[in-house]
Amino acid sequence: MKTRSRPQKNVASILTQCEAEAPEQERIVDISAPTEDIIIVSDLHISAGRSVDSTYGGTENFFADESFARMLAHMQKDPAEKRGRSSVLVINGDFVDFLRVVSVPETDADFLEWQSILVSIGITDKPVEELKASVSDKERDIGLKTHDFKSVWKLHAAALGHPALFSALSTWVQQGHSLVVVKGNHDLEWYWPAVRNFLRLTLAGYMYTGNPATPLHEYLADIIPRIRFVDDACIIDGQVYVEHGHRYDKFAAVLGSPTWGASGQELNIPFGSFFNRYLINKLELVYPFLDNVRPRQNILHMLMRERFFLGLKVLFQYVPFTIDMIPKRYAHYLLKPLMGYLLALGLPLLVTLILWGDRLLPLFFSGNGQATGVSSLGDAILRYAGGVLNDTAVLFLGYLLARFVSYVQLSEPEDLLAPAKARMDAHQECRLITMGHTHNPDQKQENGRWYINSGSWIPVIEASSAALREDKTYALIYLERSSKGDLVVHPLQRWNDDAGRIEPLVIVDRK
Repeated sequence: MKTRSRPQKNVASILTQCEAEAPEQERIVDISAPTEDIIIVSDLHISAGRSVDSTYGGTENFFADESFARMLAHMQKDPAEKRGRSSVLVINGDFVDFLRVVSVPETDADFLEWQSILVSIGITDKPVEELKASVSDKERDIGLKTHDFKSVWKLHAAALGHPALFSALSTWVQQGHSLVVVKGNHDLEWYWPAVRNFLRLTLAGYMYTGNPATPLHEYLADIIPRIRFVDDACIIDGQVYVEHGHRYDKFAAVLGSPTWGASGQELNIPFGSFFNRYLINKLELVYPFLDNVRPRQNILHMLMRERFFLGLKVLFQYVPFTIDMIPKRYAHYLLKPLMGYLLALGLPLLVTLILWGDRLLPLFFSGNGQATGVSSLGDAILRYAGGVLNDTAVLFLGYLLARFVSYVQLSEPEDLLAPAKARMDAHQECRLITMGHTHNPDQKQENGRWYINSGSWIPVIEASSAALREDKTYALIYLERSSKGDLVVHPLQRWNDDAGRIEPLVIVDRK
């Protein structure tokens, strides 16, 4: 017997209406979850994923789609004492790495698909010809900009490349669980209602594909209340403070309003995002996982050691170009604290030139054809010594420049313990303060209150012997409801995909 589908309502109007009725986001959003378990992950950094030939681009960092899906399936199992209880999954920032999605529409079919996607979420004023004209030559090289309609294409590319992950999230909300997406510095695009709506539509689309007998709008209406977006921070059940933590990193903090310019059509992205877009993306196309090196200050030195000429190109071509692209407000903000650093380098050199310049300069510029009063052998020795000193000076200055560039662009806080303590002082009612961002899993417990950094789900290349990293960390925070309804804070966990269980993550406390 053939099942007749019920008529579809206007999906786009449902989406635009749900955003229009949503209250303006507050700095800290209160989320009620009085009976739910809570699972918190962060820093998935998914990009365009697996291509049609089953390979990944160099800017992809997330390869755990099936593992993540198995983790969610495991967390949905219902022991007798928890039957019928729902859970909250929090993705605490950098869920989708919009900065790393560099694929752009190319064919007529791509642009038709892009237009169709926009129409499905209520953007009807973008004909195909306008979409084609909107993509500049620079964007074809480094990826689309941050307009809302361009950000929707990036999310579409990420969803196409990670079907197992998005299907698992769809199943999660369809089973009655909730999803909270906190904005990070790599997914500032969640600011746009169009991007949030496309995620809702994507998850509803997986439900509809699984059972088309139910109209798409019914799935959509069911999941809209189950998905929350948080711009800055949230407090769950009055006990758990969640924030990504990038605003405590001067390279990742956004200065001023979320958008820039009179029209406000592009996002105001921070200093570090420019380097990810214009520098790191270029490098990772030929040197994958470069951005996964920890500590980040070692990136350029490792590059100079292993790919010397690429390192030189970074220093003398990519870095100047990237600096030129950075808005002046960020350059002033970051370079001002470095004046002391510059003085510390410059003053000794200046004093050396004043005191011994008359003796040192002839060594560098000897043999210019003028009489020096020394024999030809002595002149040859001076020439050789001058060349050695000159080469040494160039290498030394190159090293200082490398250290300086690393400091300016690639360093970040090792941990967020100090701002977490400030949040604890400000929110005495919270038993757990959690952040991500640094990719460094960490936990501290004091007087029954916890600070936990949720680490990451991407590979980490540790370039220092001071830390022990597992190849697949798969870190998560699990807060479990007891039989009495109390929220039990477990130490930081990891998903053991081989054993099919969660288990404590090994963390070594460093003084």
